[in-house]
Amino acid sequence: MVQTPLFGDAENSFEDPVHRAWLFHQREALLDFHQPNVLLPTGGYAWLDTNGNPVPSQGAQLWVGARMIHVFALAAVLGRPGAAAVVEHGLDFYVDGPGHDADHGAWFPVVGGEHPDDRKELYGIAQMLLAGSTATAAGFSRGRALMDEALEIIDRYFWLEEWGRCAEGYDRAFQTLDPYRGQNANMHLTEAYLAAHEVTGTADYLDRARRIAWAIASPAAQPEPAGTWRLVEHFTDAWEPLRTYNLDDKRHPFRPYGSQPGHWLEWSKLLMQLAAQGITDPWVKPAARALFRGAVADAWRPAGGFAYTVDWDGAPVVPESYFWEAPEAMGAAHLLWVDTRDPFYLDWYRTMWRYVDQHFIDHEHGGWHAELDSGNHPVTYTWDGKPDVYHEYQATLYAFVPPELGLATWAATQTPALG
Repeated sequence: MVQTPLFGDAENSFEDPVHRAWLFHQREALLDFHQPNVLLPTGGYAWLDTNGNPVPSQGAQLWVGARMIHVFALAAVLGRPGAAAVVEHGLDFYVDGPGHDADHGAWFPVVGGEHPDDRKELYGIAQMLLAGSTATAAGFSRGRALMDEALEIIDRYFWLEEWGRCAEGYDRAFQTLDPYRGQNANMHLTEAYLAAHEVTGTADYLDRARRIAWAIASPAAQPEPAGTWRLVEHFTDAWEPLRTYNLDDKRHPFRPYGSQPGHWLEWSKLLMQLAAQGITDPWVKPAARALFRGAVADAWRPAGGFAYTVDWDGAPVVPESYFWEAPEAMGAAHLLWVDTRDPFYLDWYRTMWRYVDQHFIDHEHGGWHAELDSGNHPVTYTWDGKPDVYHEYQATLYAFVPPELGLATWAATQTPALG
């Protein structure tokens, strides 16, 4: 990676040419780490270890694969050499290859490895909708097949019209419905519906994104009771909160006990994206502001970074910080600053990038550490290796993207190799 200063002297860091140059080089450095070894010879994408080597025992995981298609489709439009081939590799696997279930539809969560899985889960399917939407916007002819099938599967099996949210998962044949309901997969579906709306112009997808957001995030707009930004993560099939769910598995990678401030930040970003798409409901912007401020108040640790989870009084439960939290905060901070011009958000944007550069970016081996303890030392309590690049790559783009555009539609307007 070419070493350049993180920030220059410009008052507006989002438009600072020094910072933008740094973001461009960090973007390329991330791809330099992931691109060489991410393609599994058997199809799909590899889970990478700390040094960037494939871990075949992890198999080809759907959420990783969908995110790689999304990221490398963006990179291809922005002129990254070889990025298009990375996307086509994924399309080979997921359109009509082993990653796709030709008998029952949709995609397998894990193909190969030590723990293959054939359940049908909204979490991965929602991210495949994002991948298909981005690939379509980027001009990949088979991207539409992914997008259309994901939309059809969600409509047929997952969308619960009476609730304005989605169910979580089934067995392979869509015969047995899991009674668990969760906000995490619905949050990612909100992001995916926003992308599908931009690609297709279908107003119903934007309305569904609004309805999910209202169901999950609108309580944060209420001043009472205090702490309503501490969003509930887990629910029964009647959408009753499960506040003690996984009390004995606090570091679960997808369903931990408590509330996740990183998700409050992700919702803050999504709510501002909804507002930029014309959603004028009075709770949207106040909830976005409350979620951001609640996260930095409850979860920003003394040594920096956001705690993974907090209890219902805001006390940290799992104190480790994860690679994906600060990037979501950066996206939210950019949109909130554009909307309010409040220097609070600009200051936090700078603080988070400085923290990431000092602690999360692995300047020796490349990529970002997945998890840091309270002293900012890399640990592997929950994550092992560096499987993901989606949050990090998007973080390098937010400063460039106007609020009214999604990442894919913005990228399509750029000249290659934007710097």
